[in-house]
Parts: sequence; C-alpha cells; structure tokens
Amino acid sequence: MKDRLITLALAIGALALCYAVFLPKPQSAAAPAPRPLSTEEGPTGYLAAWRWLQAEHIPVRASHERYGALNRSARSGDVLLTTLPHDGPLGPDEAAQLDAWVERGNTLLVAAAFDDTPTWAFADGARLLKDTERLARLRLEVIPPKKGAAAALAAGTEAPTVVIEPRGEHPLMTGVRSVQAASDLPASRWRAVPMDNTAVLAVGGVTGAGDAAIWVRPQGRGQVILFAVAGLFSNRDIGSRDNARLLANTLGWALAPGGTVIFDDGHQGAVDYYDAKAFFADPRLHRTIGWLVLLWFVFVLGVQRLQRGGNPWQPVDVTAFVATSGDFMASALTPLAAGARLLANFFNAIRQRLRLREDGMPVWDWLSHQATVSAEDLADLRAFTERIAAGHPVDLLRLQNLLSRVQGNIT
Repeated sequence: MKDRLITLALAIGALALCYAVFLPKPQSAAAPAPRPLSTEEGPTGYLAAWRWLQAEHIPVRASHERYGALNRSARSGDVLLTTLPHDGPLGPDEAAQLDAWVERGNTLLVAAAFDDTPTWAFADGARLLKDTERLARLRLEVIPPKKGAAAALAAGTEAPTVVIEPRGEHPLMTGVRSVQAASDLPASRWRAVPMDNTAVLAVGGVTGAGDAAIWVRPQGRGQVILFAVAGLFSNRDIGSRDNARLLANTLGWALAPGGTVIFDDGHQGAVDYYDAKAFFADPRLHRTIGWLVLLWFVFVLGVQRLQRGGNPWQPVDVTAFVATSGDFMASALTPLAAGARLLANFFNAIRQRLRLREDGMPVWDWLSHQATVSAEDLADLRAFTERIAAGHPVDLLRLQNLLSRVQGNIT
C-alpha cells in the first residue's frame, strides 16, 4: 500500500510538472474586447459597412489568410481595408507581398488607432507604430500637445470624439464637411513623414488642432490611404457626420469597375489557417487530455506489476561502436568514391567562400596564389586529383591528412 501511495504522489508531481512546463496557461476570465471584423455586430465591427456595400451591389469579400494570398491572381483595382493594430504580428514576408499587391494597381486603406484609442486596441498598441510605418511607408511622430492639452490628456478629460475636416480639394473629400470617430480612451496626435521621395498628400486634419489625420500616398500603380483613426467606418461611427460619404468617395475613386472591397478579417484573428489559440481553446482537446490522464493514472496504479527484464543493461563500448560504423561505411563505399567525395567537399568549401557554383571543380588558380599553401602540398593535391580522376586507387588516410593541413592553412 505504501508503494502505491508513493507512486500516486510521484504521478501527480509528474503531471503538475508537465502542466507547468508544456501546457499553455488560461488567460484572464474577462472576455476580450470585440475585434473590428466584417461579421461583428457590436460598435467596433464593420457589419454595417459590409451590408451597405452589398445593398449597393459592390462586391465584398472577407480575407481570412495572410497577405500572400492576395497575389494568387493578377487582379487590379481592388481595395483592402485593414485596421491596426492587428491581433497578431505580421509574417516575415507579408509586408513585401502586400507592397507587390498595391504596386500592381490596388488600394490599401489603413485605419490605424493613433488619434483614437479603442478598447480592443489597448493590448496590442506595441505593434501599432511598427506595423503602420511598414505597411504605409510613413514614419509617424507624436505631436507635442499644446499648453493645457497635456494636462487634459494626462487627466483623461480630453474630448473622446475626434473630428476631422478636409484640407483642400481632393476627390476623397467631395461633399465631405467633416467626419468623426469616437475614442474609448484619450489619445495623442501624430504627424506622418514619408520614408522615401514619394509625395504624400494630407487631405484631412483634426478640427481645431489642424494636425493631419488622413494621408494619401501613391505606390506604383496603386496607392495607400492612411486614416489616423481606427473607428471611422465602424458600426458605431459610419453613420456619424459624413463618414459614409468619405467611404463612398474613397471607393468611387480607388475601386475599378468589377473590383472587390476586401475586409482584412484574418489579421484580426478570424483565420482559415492553423491557429494555436483556437486549437488550445477547443473543448475536444481538453476532453482528450483528460481521458489520457485518467488512463495514465490507471496504468501507473494498476494491480499488475511490470516485470524486470532478464538481461541487465550493458554500456556500449565506444571504440567498438566506432569500429563497427567504420566497417559498415567501408563495405558500402569504395575508396575511390570516398576520395572523390573528400576532394569535392574540400573544393566546394572554397567555392562557397568565393561565391562560386558548388560543383566540386578544383580552384587551382586561387590555391596557387595562397602564400600559406606550400608548393609541395599543392603538387600532392594535384596528384591525388589526377589519380582519382583516372580511376586509380589512393591512400585515403594520406589524402585526408593533406586536405586537413591545407584547409587549416587557408582558414
């Protein structure tokens, strides 16, 4: 009985260690804030814009993949609406793939939470600046608040609504007097500076402050339009002021006949590819693990004892292991083939350093100019190469020593 209690205690300890080291820990019980998805009916979603575009017979599509999927066809004249910050980081090549898609003649609308701070964006703010600058190719800088505004911002008493007015004439602002977005939390003001020589046009600015909040940047045959507010076309704000007019102007200016408006749901967590969070949140996985743990306990505490093996473990002699491996290689590989492979590997190492094609061909000119390689060693190396090329047997031990000596001299 004592042995089984000890076994039970050790099994529980092993299970606790496995849980602490390998299994992901549950997050806070508080439900996460709804993300800006095309299917979201709450204030932050784009369902109202989706249904409005459908009613106007404008093709719409929700993307649940990475940006590389946009380049599977050679279409142009489409518009992609993405909202920052994303739910997860960009893939290693996604920004470059999105650049290629824009330059082909498409339009990227970036709604970034700079001048407004939605609740859902608070946890992912660390990636906001980096991703926005990479996707829009604009460097964003904080505008120091004016006297009195800094105290209001710190106290959280600044007005939660951001109002944007046109700055000059532009097709995006035709018939638009002002647009607005509600901010759940106070936010700073930002300015955008191009990262290259491309001209950037500021077509909208924050009312009163005059700080730019809407930028248009051409890129190849397409363009990037950056909104410094994330909620401009959300369910809560699309009906405010002239927000819907601004969206209609934007699509009328950028969308080609037959083009599609694409909502970037994939980067807000609604993905079709493997999602680790969804996998570990699946209750079927939890039930499976529970059954496996139960069966493991039954096995560990079972009445049948495991029988000790008849033959005690014996350590393997290292020398015998090496000798056996050498005998096996010698039986499967001829000395001539081994010598040819040694030479090919030696010359390929040099060719790799010289950025030449690794085809095993000798580099006599380069070796002859190396002061650290003696003429005697070079002559021996030529002799070995000629004998192997002619199919004559060679002394592999002597060849290996020669290659090691030359390799050490040129390293």
